[in-house]
Amino acid sequence: MYCHFYPIFQFSNVNCFLFQVELLEFLRQSKYYQRSGGRDHAIPMTHPNAFRFLRQELNASILIVVDFGRYPRNMSSLSKDVVAPYVHVVDSFTDDDPLDPYESRTTLLFFRGNTVRKDEGKIRVKLANMLAGIDDVHYENSVGTPKSFKMSTKGMRLSKFCLHPAGDTPSSCRLFDAIVSHCVPVIVSDKIELPYEDEIDYTEFSIFFSMKEALEPGYLIDQLRRFPKDRWINMWMRLKNVSHHYEFQYPPKKEDAVNMLWRQVKHKLPGVRLAVHRSRRLKVPDWWRQKR
Repeated sequence: MYCHFYPIFQFSNVNCFLFQVELLEFLRQSKYYQRSGGRDHAIPMTHPNAFRFLRQELNASILIVVDFGRYPRNMSSLSKDVVAPYVHVVDSFTDDDPLDPYESRTTLLFFRGNTVRKDEGKIRVKLANMLAGIDDVHYENSVGTPKSFKMSTKGMRLSKFCLHPAGDTPSSCRLFDAIVSHCVPVIVSDKIELPYEDEIDYTEFSIFFSMKEALEPGYLIDQLRRFPKDRWINMWMRLKNVSHHYEFQYPPKKEDAVNMLWRQVKHKLPGVRLAVHRSRRLKVPDWWRQKR
C-alpha cells in the first residue's frame, strides 16, 4: 500500500494544471503504480478542489476525502474511498468535568461561521433569519481568524448543542470543533457522510435534522428544548469518549485520527486485492457491465 500527499498550491489555473500533469506522469512511470494500476495506492484529497483538473485519472486509487460534495458518483464512493475528519480549529476541551455539565452550559444552541455559502450552504442565511432574537441561541456570522477561533472555543464550551448546517460542501471543521468541545452536534444536511462510520455510531452523540425539518418554523428549537437532560448527559459522556478519534498529532497515538484513517484504509484492502487479481486474468474488463 502506497500513500501520496498532494498539497494545494496557490498557482494560476495553468500552472496548477501543468503541476498536476507532472505528478500524474510521475505516478504512471512508477513500477509500483503500474503493477496495480494505482489500486493499491491511497491518495489524500481532503480539500474540495484537490487535484481538481485530473482527479478522475486517479479514480482507481483509494481516495481519502472529507466528503463527496464535489466528487461525481462515478469517481468516488463509500465502497472504495475513505472519509476523513477535518482538522478541528478550536482547542480541545481536556478538563470538562463540571458537577452538572448540562446546567453549566447556559447557551442552548451555538453557531459561529460564514453564513454566505453555496449549494446546500444557502440554508445558513435562512437559519440565521429563523433563529434571530432567541435569547439562548447564539447565531453569528464570522470569518476564520485566531480571535474568532478563541471566541468559538469559549462559545462551544458554554453550549449544550452546536449547530452544523451544510456549507459549500456537506461537511466542515465546525462539526469536529463541536466534538472536541463536547457540544452535542446538531447536523443539518441531507447528503453528509461521516468518518469511521463502520466503527462509530454518530446517533449516540449527535442529532440529525433534514433540510426540510430544520426550516420548519420553530421545529428545531422545540425539539432541542424537549431533549431530555439525562439523554443529553449520555451524549456528552459519549463525546468525551470518542473525541480522541478526531485528534491529528505527530507522532500518532493509538486510535487518534491518523491511526483511525489507516484502519479505514486497511478495511478497503480486500476489495483492492479482488480488483487487482481479477484485472490480471480478465480478457474483457468489467464484462458484466456491458449490455447483452
